[in-house]
Amino acid sequence: MHSVSETTSGSGVQVREGVLRLKDGRRLAYVESGDLDGVPVFFVHGNPGSRYMRHPDDRLTHGLGVRLITPDRPGYGLSDYQSDRTLLDFPDDLEQLANALKIGRFSLFGVSAGGPYVAASVWRLGERIIRSAIVSGASPLKRPGGMEGVNRDYRNAYAMAAWPEWLLHPLMAMHDRQVRSNPERALAALLAHASEDDRLVLSDPHIAAQVQGWRREATRRGVAGMRREAHILASPWDFALEEIRGEMDLWYWDGDSIVPPQMGRYLASRIPRTVPHFLSGGGHFSLYSHWRDILAPLARRGS
Repeated sequence: MHSVSETTSGSGVQVREGVLRLKDGRRLAYVESGDLDGVPVFFVHGNPGSRYMRHPDDRLTHGLGVRLITPDRPGYGLSDYQSDRTLLDFPDDLEQLANALKIGRFSLFGVSAGGPYVAASVWRLGERIIRSAIVSGASPLKRPGGMEGVNRDYRNAYAMAAWPEWLLHPLMAMHDRQVRSNPERALAALLAHASEDDRLVLSDPHIAAQVQGWRREATRRGVAGMRREAHILASPWDFALEEIRGEMDLWYWDGDSIVPPQMGRYLASRIPRTVPHFLSGGGHFSLYSHWRDILAPLARRGS
């Protein structure tokens, strides 16, 4: 089963939403935005995140000729929860979605907690990936110096991610209720630890509304997906970074204390063909201010 509907975004650009029934019976929800006839680029959202995560001005994506496809990971938004999933389960979901959309080769990028899934997908899908990018993406955490440069709140969050899921669940559920009941306070708490550049980015009401929107959608059916995601983030990556082939852009900013640049430098030291973009200033939300720069290399059609 594969259901699809089309709407027009606030930017006046056509947007397509779909729900695909996967081989194991799970539903996978996704959104296509930008140029729906353009170069296919899959976007892997962060944690928490959802299929609605993208730049709020769809004209930017459309102008680059990019058909942006953003799926909800299992347990987020409208995608069904998948118990005991691992990092290497995602590439199969991604491939099934690409097949259903009749897409052969494609590019992809991911932000924050979505970064590890980009690495796993390039490792697993090989030549099917034209080009990839990790933007402010987490690296393996269990290594010497893995927490260097991480702010206190997120250092605690990364440590809690290693807790048993049964213990983590009620804490996440309580926090989610607080966020959903008072999104303005949640945004203010986020800004309290943000860099100056991040505060400037999030002062744009369209971007702030977009962030609040995908955050709300992420846990519309509870925190099970987010809880499982925390477990995955704290676990070892079950593949060798040195075996990743294809060119991969790495985007990191000095002002990011959630995923500091040392995580990107670790990936650059292990993955053979990376193109590093380690920039001054910025922060964890520099994805929005550098949207065109990040997407442009991914917009080139492969042979």
